[in-house]
Amino acid sequence: MVLNEWHLVETLVDGEMSVVSCGGVVKDWASVTRHVQPAPDLPVTPIIDEVIRTRRLVTLDLRSRKGAQKAFHIEALPVLGPSGEAHGVQVWVGEPGRIPSPPRIAAGIAWSLERMVIGQTVEASMMSGVLPEEHVPERTPAEYIAKAVKFDDSASLFELGIDPVHGRRWEAPMSVLHADGRVMRWYCWGKGRTDPGNVGLRLLWHDVSDTTSPELPTLSELGMQEMLRSAGVYTGVFAADLAVLTMWLPDAPPWVSWRNIKGGNEIVHPDDRYVLADALATFRSGDTAPRCVDARLRSESGWRAAQLSISPYPGPLSDRLVLVQISTIPDEFDAATDDVQGSDRGVRGG
Repeated sequence: MVLNEWHLVETLVDGEMSVVSCGGVVKDWASVTRHVQPAPDLPVTPIIDEVIRTRRLVTLDLRSRKGAQKAFHIEALPVLGPSGEAHGVQVWVGEPGRIPSPPRIAAGIAWSLERMVIGQTVEASMMSGVLPEEHVPERTPAEYIAKAVKFDDSASLFELGIDPVHGRRWEAPMSVLHADGRVMRWYCWGKGRTDPGNVGLRLLWHDVSDTTSPELPTLSELGMQEMLRSAGVYTGVFAADLAVLTMWLPDAPPWVSWRNIKGGNEIVHPDDRYVLADALATFRSGDTAPRCVDARLRSESGWRAAQLSISPYPGPLSDRLVLVQISTIPDEFDAATDDVQGSDRGVRGG
């Protein structure tokens, strides 16, 4: 094991724990006993269990009775998620008298399948430079993904978030823009949860920018994004049966209000959400031709009519996700004067 370093131990599922980072270097769900325990007769797992139970810092000075009978100083502090439970524990094991360096930033978040929102702690918000007074406890998946300047594993995240398997692992790097303009390297771990009250994903974010340079979009990726912006092409990925926006490719239409809403399904008018499920049912039957329909989307001034070109999502989530290209409709069909709380009027899909 490595002394005088912080070890990040994930505790995303009750009764399980593994080392995912040591000194900012990512580990492959490694053994706690092998990587953190300083001596055979000084087990660390009871200390981690105590931190999980109390949700407080534990500090101990211990001496081994084996071999050279060395003494060790141990500190362990929880990484809490939005429910207050420990998503992980940061453990420092070192020589007596050594003062631990500040631990690298880590935070817990949770994806709720029932509500299709991501709950976050103040610490999670602050990782990207959000001030504590500006903290928002819940974000939609699309809002959270929008933090990233490069994130290539969104499909696997959605797959586990939409169809969780208890204990199934997920991990990926993410490059995130800080409020001060620098790009950070985060590493992320998650496990599926199906127990009551936790159905979805528990996740752990870790800033490893000081040990690993962030990946940036390639020139090809940047060029494609700019081409789409210049052409006014706006495409969203939706979980069709739930009418939930999961992400934009790459940007949202400037008139669509999709931030600071209660849930990802609040973007499409309640009476028009069926058009996404209908399109998916058609794709499942084998007819994969794009479907053009009209629907009302949320805007600052109310519900506004839009034309949606709905296509199958390429990849393993094609039975759940759809691609939706959004265009405006001429003003005479605009529903922007409708109250944002809903209206029985509107444009219906066809």
